[in-house]
Amino acid sequence: MGIFLIILVIFNYRYPFIVPASNGWSIGFRAIDDPLQKITPSQNNLISHDSLNRITKFQTRFLADPFLIYENGIYYIFFEHQLEQGPAKIGLLQSNDGLNYIYKGNVIDENFHLSFPQIFKYGKNYYILPESAAINQVILYKAVNFPFEWKVSDTLIKNVKLKDPAILLSDTLNLITGIDDNWNQQVFKADSLFGNWRRDKAFRSKKGNEIRPGGSFFSVGKEWYLPFQNNQEGYGTGVSLYKLKKNKFEKIISRQLYKSESIEWFGRGMHHLNVNNLNEEYYLVYDGDEIKPGKKNLTWISSIKYNLYDLHNFVFR
Repeated sequence: MGIFLIILVIFNYRYPFIVPASNGWSIGFRAIDDPLQKITPSQNNLISHDSLNRITKFQTRFLADPFLIYENGIYYIFFEHQLEQGPAKIGLLQSNDGLNYIYKGNVIDENFHLSFPQIFKYGKNYYILPESAAINQVILYKAVNFPFEWKVSDTLIKNVKLKDPAILLSDTLNLITGIDDNWNQQVFKADSLFGNWRRDKAFRSKKGNEIRPGGSFFSVGKEWYLPFQNNQEGYGTGVSLYKLKKNKFEKIISRQLYKSESIEWFGRGMHHLNVNNLNEEYYLVYDGDEIKPGKKNLTWISSIKYNLYDLHNFVFR
C-alpha cells in the first residue's frame, strides 16, 4: 500500500489529477525576431472569445487553432470557430496592418466538426488542410474564391481518425503527422501533395504527451521545426518546440509557449503556435484558454495514462 501511495504522489506531481476548467479559447498575435526562443504572448494583441461573441449572430464559445497567410499586403487568419450549438466551423479574420482584425464570417461550414485549418499555397492555388477526424478521413479543401469560398479537393488519407494533421511540403520531403484516438503519433509520407500518402513505419513515433501538433511546420535556415501540445497540467497548457530530424522529432524548447498569469484570456493554458516568416521578422498567431472561475476538472485517468506512456517512450526510445 505504501509503494502504491508513493506512485500516486509521483503521478500526481508529474500530471495533476485535478486541473482548472476551461472557459473558452481566444486568439493572440505578435511579431518577434527569433522563433527559436521562449515566447511571451502580447498583452494587447488579442481577439477574445468575448469580443467576437458581441458581434456574432449566434453565441461564440471559443475561437482557436489560428493559422495565418499573408497575401497582397493583407493578413488572413483562419481559425476554429465553435458556436454555442453545432459542430465547429472555419472562421476568418482579416487585417490590412496586422494589428486590427475584422471578423469576416465562417468560410467553411459542414455538418461535422472542423478545426486546425492549415492554410497554404501550393502551385497557384490556395488550400486548407483541417482536422476532419470526425468523418474518419483527412480531407483537403481548395479555394474556389479566395478567401471566402472553398470546396473539397481531395481525400489525402482514408479510414484514419487523425487529429491535428500538420503537413510539410518541400522539395525533398512531404510529410503529415498527427495523433489517433489512442494517443499514438502517426506519420505519413508521399511524393507530393496529391501523391499516395502511406504510413512511415520507420519513423520513431511516441505515445502520450507532446505528440499532438500544436501548429504548423516552419523553417529556420535549412531546418524544419514543429510545435507540439504539452498537456502536463491538463489539456492544452503549453506548447513545446521540436526539430525534425531523420525519422524522429527532437525536443529543443520545453514549454516554448505557456499559460500566462498576467493575461486573463490565456491564464489556463496555450496549445497552438503558428510561425510565419514575413518582412524580415516572424509573425506569430497563437491561442490561449481562460480559467472558468470556481470550476475544476478531474483528470486522474489521463494523468495515469500520460505517466505510463512516458515510461513506454523511455523504455522504447
